[in-house]
Amino acid sequence: MKITRILKTAGIPAAVLAVTVLTTAGSCGGQSAGQATENKAQQQDEQSLVTDQPVPHYNWSQIRQTLIDAQDISANETQTTSFFFQMGLPDPVFSCPSIGMPVASTAQLTNPAQVVTQDSQGNGITGSAVIGQMDPNGIYTPSASTGTYVICVNSSGADYLEYWEGDVMTVTSAATWDRTGHTVRVYGAPTAAVHVKAAR
Repeated sequence: MKITRILKTAGIPAAVLAVTVLTTAGSCGGQSAGQATENKAQQQDEQSLVTDQPVPHYNWSQIRQTLIDAQDISANETQTTSFFFQMGLPDPVFSCPSIGMPVASTAQLTNPAQVVTQDSQGNGITGSAVIGQMDPNGIYTPSASTGTYVICVNSSGADYLEYWEGDVMTVTSAATWDRTGHTVRVYGAPTAAVHVKAAR
């Protein structure tokens, strides 16, 4: 009755009042018997599946170890070989002995976004928004690019930075490109340790 009196006092039409009262009554009464039965059945199904087919537990994970090895190779001064490809061509346009893994030109050392809070109304109500943040080199990095950085090693052993707007393939070994078979030929020993659970 209190709800009815308040709504009538506020001048709400009778049709809206009826929908409001019915909605309120339905929400107060909880779920229907059919919904409760369905929920109970679903809980029983879930319990059966968890009991009969529990989530597996692994003491060691190869996929996790592969990611660890990949990050170690990227972080350390690993000797690699890189091949630079141009779309539409069967052979790379350039290759070089390299250090580490290729780096996407959009990779950033700092957070590319910042939160800015401002009182735009002058009434003490503040709002915030996330906007782009300038990189330490003074520019704003575009969100998408095919550019890749690679540290190459020349014939005298000096390192230099190579930038390529295309696909780059890098292997952790000495390698060369076979133009007859259009494929990479690895001829050196691996330059980085990778880990597997047991010898194959």
